[in-house]
Amino acid sequence: MTEIKMELGKYNGLVQEKLNELKKQQIVSRIWEKDHTVWRDDPTEISNRLGWLDCADVARAKFEEINEFVEQIKNEGFKNVLLMGMGGSSLAPEVFAKIFGVKEGYLNLSVIDSTHPDAVKEFEDKLDPNETLYIVSTKSGGTVETISFMKRFYNDAIKAVGAEKAGEHFTAITDPGSGLESMAKELNFRKIFLNDPNIGGRYSALSLFGIVPAALIGVDLQELFNETQKMIDHSKEENNSAAHLGTAIGVLAEQGLDKLTFILSDDLKPFGAWVEQLIAESTGKDGKGILPIEGEELLAPAEYSHDRVFVNLHLSDDDKYSQKAALLAEAGFPVIDIPMGNIIELGAEYFKWEMATAVASWVI
Repeated sequence: MTEIKMELGKYNGLVQEKLNELKKQQIVSRIWEKDHTVWRDDPTEISNRLGWLDCADVARAKFEEINEFVEQIKNEGFKNVLLMGMGGSSLAPEVFAKIFGVKEGYLNLSVIDSTHPDAVKEFEDKLDPNETLYIVSTKSGGTVETISFMKRFYNDAIKAVGAEKAGEHFTAITDPGSGLESMAKELNFRKIFLNDPNIGGRYSALSLFGIVPAALIGVDLQELFNETQKMIDHSKEENNSAAHLGTAIGVLAEQGLDKLTFILSDDLKPFGAWVEQLIAESTGKDGKGILPIEGEELLAPAEYSHDRVFVNLHLSDDDKYSQKAALLAEAGFPVIDIPMGNIIELGAEYFKWEMATAVASWVI
């Protein structure tokens, strides 16, 4: 696990003060105790959304079931997976697919999250229902767009393989008791994965919503979570990098530097879409928030207003943007450097940012 390097300039003192307060108020241990008063006195929409803290234990309990499912799908000749979801249900699987690619012998993963007719037709034309597994992925089980996708492609499957076999091409990932669970049973889906209901959509990357699709493209879940567990254990320490990161971006946002701008390695660029939603939706409350910016061309320091914080997230052996990041720091912009040793640390990075976002939300 590599170290985060922060160049915060004149804001170092303010960040240190807030870190002292974090320690005094025992914020880290209270988050792990799922104490909703870290953020608000009212537990509504908080106390039933902290299941992500238990993601590793919950996921490991499902590894055998997931791996058996993947082997069964491979052995039956499926070549493609089409995941239907919106937002948190679809972003993490898409990041896994774009960063890891497909391991030989596993399935090609596509994600549909647009109801535009051209987008739907593209996948109908591209994917043969005879060789495609369709995953319907929605926490609530009632997301209109996702259920609309399901109906459209289920009818396509009926035309291709017949009504009796159509359900064998469908799998659901949802919360217990959802409308999708009932529909999946009625339509004889081959598999229903029931996720921990105490995990919010944007925090679901390391839950079944993320790891079932990841396993289908050949990601080694054991290896992924070995690295993730290191970050989880580290995040329970009083002085941990995720809490330091969250405190820094929260304090900077309070000082008007609320444009959190991501500089990403070419191999890690897909991560930007996921972290953007995580930070924007989680911190954008009560007229406050942090605005994540990703996918923007990196310019010279003079082109930016001083409301920017830069995060240089890169693989350790990739220094493509390091010189430009150094120039930004020299010009007085806060720059946070986060190296990753290998893409298998992606799970750890997911968790780091989930924890950092929770801490930043406490700050602001």
